[in-house]
Amino acid sequence: MADLEFERRMNPWLFDSSGNLTADAKKQFPDLAAAAAGPVAPVTVPAAGGGQTVTTNPAMLRTASNNAAALQGSVRTECGQPWEHVNSAVSSLMGLNLCAGLNNAWSVWQSQTHALEQAIGNISQNLQTTAQNYEATEASIHSQFAQKHD
Repeated sequence: MADLEFERRMNPWLFDSSGNLTADAKKQFPDLAAAAAGPVAPVTVPAAGGGQTVTTNPAMLRTASNNAAALQGSVRTECGQPWEHVNSAVSSLMGLNLCAGLNNAWSVWQSQTHALEQAIGNISQNLQTTAQNYEATEASIHSQFAQKHD
């Protein structure tokens, strides 16, 4: 569930002067809109051992998955752009010790951004799979109830 107070501090541009989410923020971040509205999610599973109830909304998970996939593409595109400048800097500094340092820094940058891109992709896939699993469980439960009550 989204933490609106945290978002107000970290992303104040998402909120209007009254402290409410803007219309654009609600469209872009449906999880925040849902948290602000306080809807009841369609799937509620009691935790084992009498603990807290786990509540989820598969549509919100799918939206988060799609947002993560879009972010993955942006990371790939944006983090690859510095190469043009690094390449020209390396060419102009050929023969100097700094040239090897720039190549090494670029190599580290590439491996780190690739790892970030892969992590975001995994998050996207996990969110999608979780949404599918919740929906399959919900459909199975409804089917079992329908069979027992027919």
